[in-house]
Amino acid sequence: MGNREEWEVEQEKRKLLQDSMVTELKKDKFITDIKNGLGKKMKKEPNAKYKKPSLLSKIKNLVGWN
Repeated sequence: MGNREEWEVEQEKRKLLQDSMVTELKKDKFITDIKNGLGKKMKKEPNAKYKKPSLLSKIKNLVGWN
C-alpha cells in the first residue's frame, strides 16, 4: 500500500508543478501582449474583449492608416 500512496503523492506534485508552469506561461504571454499594443486598446475601452493585434494592424499603425 505504501507504493500506491507514494505514487499518488508524486502525481499530485507533478500536477501542481504543471499548473504553476502553465500559469507562468500565461502571465508571460499577457505581459507580451500588453507591450505589443493591447494596453492602449484596453485604456480606450476597458470593458470590451480584445484579440491580439495582428501583424497587418501593427503595420497600419506604423504607417498611420487607422
